[in-house]
Amino acid sequence: MDYKIVTKHMPGKPELPKKHYATIVRPKNVTIEELAMRIAEVSPVNELDTQTALVAFTKILPEFLKKGATVELGDLGRFMVNISSGGAETEEDFSKDLIKSNKISYQPSTKVKKVMKEVIYEKVK
Repeated sequence: MDYKIVTKHMPGKPELPKKHYATIVRPKNVTIEELAMRIAEVSPVNELDTQTALVAFTKILPEFLKKGATVELGDLGRFMVNISSGGAETEEDFSKDLIKSNKISYQPSTKVKKVMKEVIYEKVK
C-alpha cells in the first residue's frame, strides 16, 4: 500500500504547529463492473450475473440499514448504523429531537483484519 506525507495541523488543535502525517495514495476507484469481472475470474458465475447481483446489493443494503439492522457479510464483515445524540437528565426527558446524526460503520471480519495486518507500506515520492 503506497503512502505519502502531508503537512497539516493536528486535528482539533489548529493552534499547535503543523505536523507531518502519512496518507494513503489511493489508486483509482474500483467500479462494480471491475468487481464483477474479477469475481467472474474466481467463481463459476459469469460477469453479467455477478454485476446484476452487485447492483441489486447496492440497492438493498441501504433498506436494511435504514431499519437499524446489522448486515452480516460472512468473511467480509458487517455493516451497521450508529447514532449520535445529546443527553437528557432522565429517560423521560429524552426526545428524538436530541438525536443529532447517524453514520454507517463497517466492522471487518477476523479474516479481513488478518489480511490487513499483512499490508506492506511503501512511501512514494
